Amino acid sequence: MGGHTPLVDKPVLDRLAAEVGKESAAFLLDSLKAEIKSTGSKLAVHANTGDLEMLEVQAHALKSAVRSFGAMRLGDACQALEFAAKAEALPDLDGLLNQFNEISEETLAAFATP
Repeated sequence: MGGHTPLVDKPVLDRLAAEVGKESAAFLLDSLKAEIKSTGSKLAVHANTGDLEMLEVQAHALKSAVRSFGAMRLGDACQALEFAAKAEALPDLDGLLNQFNEISEETLAAFATP
């Protein structure tokens, strides 16, 4: 996943800053970073408790949010979790969650770099 997909598509962030202003874009990005951390924890809980419906819903919602900020690889990881939950592919979830966690950390670090 993500061999050619950018970790963060910088032009998407640049467009956001141009549309809403740098200060508002920074506030929105901080909100997204908090959402990535919060949802990441929830995804693990949903997987551990077998709540695949909520896992699917949470992964879908985060996928949309992160892609709107240019976090394409994280969006792909969310989509993989969403589809696995929908297909009830329990054996795949651990690996996909590990991949999500790695990519989310890389994405958060990339967002922290100006």
